[in-house]
Amino acid sequence: MISLNDYLSASGRYPERVNSAELTAEILENAQNLLERVNDVLTKLGITSVSISSGFRPTTVNAATPGAAKKSLHTQCLAIDIIDDKAQSLGKALLAHPNLLRSNGLWLENLMSTVGKKSTWVHIDLGTRKDRASRTFMP
Repeated sequence: MISLNDYLSASGRYPERVNSAELTAEILENAQNLLERVNDVLTKLGITSVSISSGFRPTTVNAATPGAAKKSLHTQCLAIDIIDDKAQSLGKALLAHPNLLRSNGLWLENLMSTVGKKSTWVHIDLGTRKDRASRTFMP
């Protein structure tokens, strides 16, 4: 489903990120781990195709990204943003299956926080938080 290249380059939008000097062996291992888990969830939901709006972010890119956390999990390949439709269909499907997120150690950012002026997305990550039934968090 989501390939490492798609993740690193945000579905081809930023091909230069694939060769970033910040991509250490540890960070690439994080990316593979995240993708295995996210792909498992998407497969179980019957979703066969997605587009990445933000995968890996070099620290300079992250610093220039409006609203990004200073220590964003994107810089460590522990987070992914997937483009969603205006009705937030993907986000709602994920919300309806918190046990899929839990079994994969994933968290979903609250959908109120993932609506922009021009786009809507879902943010999924491998952050460390106190467990809760919804498997959602506020940034």
